[in-house]
Amino acid sequence: MRNSNSQQMVLSFIEQYQGEHQRPPTIREIQDHCGFKSPRAVSYILEKLEQARLIIRQAHSRGIHLTKPRTTSSGVQLPLFASIPAGLPDQFDGSEAPDTLRFIPTTLGISNPNRAFAVRVRGDSMIDAGIFSGDIVVLEQKEAKPNDIVAALIDGENTLKRLINTNGRVYLKAENAAYPDLTPVETLDIQGVVVSILRTYAAAA
Repeated sequence: MRNSNSQQMVLSFIEQYQGEHQRPPTIREIQDHCGFKSPRAVSYILEKLEQARLIIRQAHSRGIHLTKPRTTSSGVQLPLFASIPAGLPDQFDGSEAPDTLRFIPTTLGISNPNRAFAVRVRGDSMIDAGIFSGDIVVLEQKEAKPNDIVAALIDGENTLKRLINTNGRVYLKAENAAYPDLTPVETLDIQGVVVSILRTYAAAA
């Protein structure tokens, strides 16, 4: 079987399995379904899919997550990750398989659903921009412009901040006076640009 066909078969099974079971399959389940001779063959295909940015892998048995939203009759589904800090930088909490968020792309300002994902916010550093702890931000992987609110990996840790470029100095700014600016020591990688904010209304008791 050609390698590209094997990749498509595995990707289709992951999508099918996640749709039916609301969780990703294990390597063994992929092996059994697709008829591979060894788990190593599955791992090789998963490496290729990850290189193509079609999946994200994490170090546990069901740590295979689709990055491409699944088209449905009522819209598309995006990966919804557990949390990203809107405070001081922290490690991204992606230890559990993400949920999914279903919507019609144009209602949330997304131009390319294949490059979109959603994350639940944790922290209060962006409250003056109207982003509160517990909100869901919808992000798109695209070129970030100065003053965009972005999910960023700064020196190996994740945070949600406003991207600032002043006279060639690039840094991240909180929208809460209690938090300092964050200037990268080594690296600053933009993971996504915020395009929408979702909030669940809870009435007072």
